[in-house]
Amino acid sequence: MSRFYSETYKWSLYEKYRSGFTLTELQEISGITDKPLREWFRYFDRLYSRASSISLEEVHQKSAQLRKQLENMQVELRLLQNEAVLATVPEPVRISCAQHLLDQYGPNVVCRSLKIRKSNLYYHTSRRPSVTVYEKHNLELMPAIREICGNSLKRIGAERVRQQLISQGFTVSKRKVLELLRKISPWTSPPQRKSDYPTEWPCDCINILARRFSPPRPNMAWLSDITEIQTDSGKFYLCVVLDLFARRVVAARLSETEDASLISHTFRDAYDSRRPPQNLIFHSDQGGQYRLLEFRSLLLGHKVRQSFSAPGVPYDNAPMESFFASLKVEEIHRFHYAGTSDLTASLRDYISFYNNKRSHTSIGGRTPAEAENEYFLRTSTVEMTGCAF
Repeated sequence: MSRFYSETYKWSLYEKYRSGFTLTELQEISGITDKPLREWFRYFDRLYSRASSISLEEVHQKSAQLRKQLENMQVELRLLQNEAVLATVPEPVRISCAQHLLDQYGPNVVCRSLKIRKSNLYYHTSRRPSVTVYEKHNLELMPAIREICGNSLKRIGAERVRQQLISQGFTVSKRKVLELLRKISPWTSPPQRKSDYPTEWPCDCINILARRFSPPRPNMAWLSDITEIQTDSGKFYLCVVLDLFARRVVAARLSETEDASLISHTFRDAYDSRRPPQNLIFHSDQGGQYRLLEFRSLLLGHKVRQSFSAPGVPYDNAPMESFFASLKVEEIHRFHYAGTSDLTASLRDYISFYNNKRSHTSIGGRTPAEAENEYFLRTSTVEMTGCAF
């Protein structure tokens, strides 16, 4: 039959032919030659003769069968659509469901019902390799990331994990590392930081450091601050002194009270362990303990100049704030502490890790211990050879 004329139009010409029109008249009316007209009319003659031989009972029976078949197909289609909730299930999951339904329903019904492109279905069922290039890369990265996290007790973040992977010869982005880290173990998010700060600034609190966070040698500038840690036994306060040159923790003390004696003892521990030269700068925020006469007299007696951050500007003490952020994310928020004994052990372990194993981008990807050792080795070599920079 011709593809350019509808069945309705052909049937209308056939009715005219049956009512008495000749082929010549139909050719003039329709503009169609006699050959296709004869084919159409013979086709309709066969249908007409076949329909006249079928009884009415057979027609009703066939119609009932078709209706039942249609109802069954509609039920199957609804069941098929309910098997995968299309609004929430991603396409890879729908494709995995479709693979089990192909033998029963066929690819056309499955793809139409589950809203899957047939090319995607054929790719996953016939052409897709068992392990893709990306999956193979992930399988190679996962053991290396687990080893790095295990060596650091899951303390380091995605960027430092990425740097160690690059040093091992892998090519990987920070986003990929973060994605795999979340698959390995979801980390606890730190609590929200406070956003309101006082704005008063006493006239004797001067910012001598002025955000010069890269001194040329150790024991030129120390940073200090106090943070609060919650345990089952109550609150504890940690005071830390940080040498700004290599970001090394030189002293730390834990106490149940947040007073001047805590920072005074911490400063004495740092001073006795480092024996710094004169003109040392001791920088902190404007906490009440750091502004007490007792502590300021202690610094004055050791000929140490005291520097203060502006109120409400934590960026003036950014390296110290960064250390506490790393401490809480990488250690404190990952464990539950019953009291002072397990908290002290945890802090001692983390500070040792921070000084000796944790690399810092601000000092060229080295650890604080490596940065200081390189400096002292370099200066001792210069003194022995009599050279100067």
